[in-house]
Parts: sequence; structure tokens; C-alpha cells
Amino acid sequence: MVAGGLINSAQAEMYIGGKVGMTTLDDACYLNSPCDDDAFGAGMHIGYDFTDIIGLEYGVDYLGNYEANFKSGANTANTIDGDLWALTLAPKFNWHLNDTWNLFAKVGGAYMISGDEKDIVPTGSLGAEYTIDRNWSVRAEYQRYQDISDDVLDDMDANFFGIGVNYKFAAAPVVAAVVTEEVMEEEPVMMTKTHKEEYGTGTFEFDSATLTDSVSERLDNFVNFLNEYPQAQVEITGYTDSSGPAAYNQKLSERRAQSVADYLIAAGIDADRFTVKGMGEENPVADNSTHEGREKNRRVEVVVPEFQYEELVQPE
Repeated sequence: MVAGGLINSAQAEMYIGGKVGMTTLDDACYLNSPCDDDAFGAGMHIGYDFTDIIGLEYGVDYLGNYEANFKSGANTANTIDGDLWALTLAPKFNWHLNDTWNLFAKVGGAYMISGDEKDIVPTGSLGAEYTIDRNWSVRAEYQRYQDISDDVLDDMDANFFGIGVNYKFAAAPVVAAVVTEEVMEEEPVMMTKTHKEEYGTGTFEFDSATLTDSVSERLDNFVNFLNEYPQAQVEITGYTDSSGPAAYNQKLSERRAQSVADYLIAAGIDADRFTVKGMGEENPVADNSTHEGREKNRRVEVVVPEFQYEELVQPE
């Protein structure tokens, strides 16, 4: 029996990124002058997603060069002029609106450094991310560092508004090898055998019925199978994940199944050998509450019902 399928590698869990933006300081100017409480900022981070919902990020942020002053007497102030850095560690909580948009929040701690002034403070951020492809995404983020204090610094807050880009270490899906059962060699004789095939074409992009390159390559192998067994009939069934209205998903599943049928017809397979249907979001093979599960459910299944054929069996 011939077996095959498309293997999706596990979703990568680690990513790196960078960002640029502006920093503004609160409660940094006891006297109006000298004071410069906003500056250009930048940072980098590394993250790890434990699940679709929960991750962890470590960041190194340069919050800019500033000049501030803080009360030291009745009408006097201590002035500080220098760079402000933050080393941040915070859990990250994700809310996936769909396959491309994600809202997130982080709450954790930050080690603040400005010359000899140092402090550990709470920090939190809110942001949104847009997925470009399997590896790349962009984000916009607001982050706050609360009550920075030391010898001179006195309950100063920092606000960072930035945009950035992430790179996720994601591997491309690989196609499973086709394995053929060895036929035992016997006395030369023409025998009638029974054959049945269950075939997976691979997955589709979100809200798309367009065949990917990997699916097309997989179908090319299936065309060879159909040419070898012209008596084989084909049942093509399309599916979707549970995103969107059921009626829309039904139509989308039908278009996906028809895309596979059209590809086989273009390769010279007679359309009379097909039955084509869509099942919408029915019969999921994975959990629709996760990104990976929804990706697996966006599929087309191809079944060749049982049929008989004759084969010459060779001697041992």
C-alpha cells in the first residue's frame, strides 16, 4: 500500500527583535531649567513562546540621553545628565485576534541604570503585532517604567513609545517520503489485487483557496499515481478552521476542494474520475483554539476508494 502526507514542523518557540522610538520622562524636572525629559530610544529583545498565549521576553533598552533635576532643599535641586538604560524581564500574554493580528501585554521588572544611579522597578507594556509570514512580524508598543529612584533620581517615571520587528526561528514544512510496501516474489502469475488510498494535500493559508508550492509538488506525485492506476476514482473533500461564519467556511471549503480538482484536470486527469465537495469547519483534525490547530484544519483530503487491479507477481 502507498502512504504519504505533508509533515508540518512544530511552530518555532524562540524569536528575536529590535525596536526604535521615543522616551518621555515624568517627574524629572523640579526646576524648569536645566531640563530635557524626552529623547530618542531603541532596544532589542529575545523571547520564547511557551504556548500561543504565554511567553517570556528579556530586553535591553536604551531610553536615551536626558537632563533632569530633583529637589534637594527648599529651593535647590540636584541635576543629573546622562544616558538611561533598562534591562527588562517580563512574561508576555498574547491575545490572537486572527492569524495575522495579535494584541499583547507584559508585566515584569526592570533594572534601571543611569551612570551611578541604579534601581529595580516594575514595568509593563501594551502592544500589537502583525504577522507578515512564517518568520517575520512587526509590532507597535508602549512601555512604562515606574518610580525610578536612587541617590539623585527621585520617583521618576519613563515612558517608551516604539515600533519594531521580530524574527521567529521557524522551519519550513517538509514533505513526508512516499513508502511502498514490498511485493513478495512468487511464481509468475497475474493476480487481481485490491487497493485503497488516503491522501493529504497539505494545508492552505488563512482565508485562501490558492494552492501553495508544497501542495502543488505533492499533487504532482499524486498525478503519477492516478496515471499508473487509471481505474482509480477520487473523492476530494475540502475543510476550513472555525474562524468566520459557518456559511462562508462552507463555500471556502468547496473552493479549496475545487482548486485541487482543477490542478488534477490541468495535469490531464479526467474530471469524470472525481467527486468534489466541501465540509466547511466539520471534522477538525486539531484544536481550533490554537494557531497550529487552525492551520492543520485548513486542508483538503483526497481519498481513493477501494478498487481492484491486476499485477504480475514475480518468483522469489
